[in-house]
Amino acid sequence: MNNAITPTVNDILNVWQQEQKISFFESRLRDVNREGIEKVIEFLRTTDFYVAPSSASYHSNYQGGLLDHSLLVYSLAFKYREGLIAMMPELEEKIPEDSLIISTLLHDICKTCFYKQVMKYRKDENNQWQSYLGYEINDPFPIGHGEKSVIILQDLGLRMTPEEMLAIRYHMGAWDGAMLTNDVKFSYNTAMNKYPMMVLVQSADNTSSLVFEKKSE
Repeated sequence: MNNAITPTVNDILNVWQQEQKISFFESRLRDVNREGIEKVIEFLRTTDFYVAPSSASYHSNYQGGLLDHSLLVYSLAFKYREGLIAMMPELEEKIPEDSLIISTLLHDICKTCFYKQVMKYRKDENNQWQSYLGYEINDPFPIGHGEKSVIILQDLGLRMTPEEMLAIRYHMGAWDGAMLTNDVKFSYNTAMNKYPMMVLVQSADNTSSLVFEKKSE
């Protein structure tokens, strides 16, 4: 792996242009040098991944928000990894850099072709209705969230490790509706205890969504 500079939150949200974000994103995926990675990149380029929002009404609900969110999760997770290894060096082998790249940058690939632009309405400062372009969910394959990302990546031929699949599958944690069932809770807790990388991906996803990301009004 090369020693790519980890972008800051400010880089991603305020400094980098779209082309720079895409270039970094794809270069880090290629650094993994994994079977199927070029098919994944081709998929990203031929879908709306780079221009899609990350949500319809919440974090990064604007054009290009999904790319911003994915890069923010990557950046935070690598900062967390650096801090954890400084305190506990033996964790370096348990949180492989290539696995963290895949698990963060691709955790929300399920959101490709997931949102559509629609006309919405809201009241302005004068209490008058005004129209604006927003997003709503239009899911052609409603099989779930994290599990859908794993399925897409496997269909594209990306060879993944168990911890990568589990980190992506469970990155929503308690926010995932499936966590209401006891069998999923058991599987989730077992995986979390086995793979510390899952903690990093989930923590980075929550921090990015709830602390750093903007909501477009």
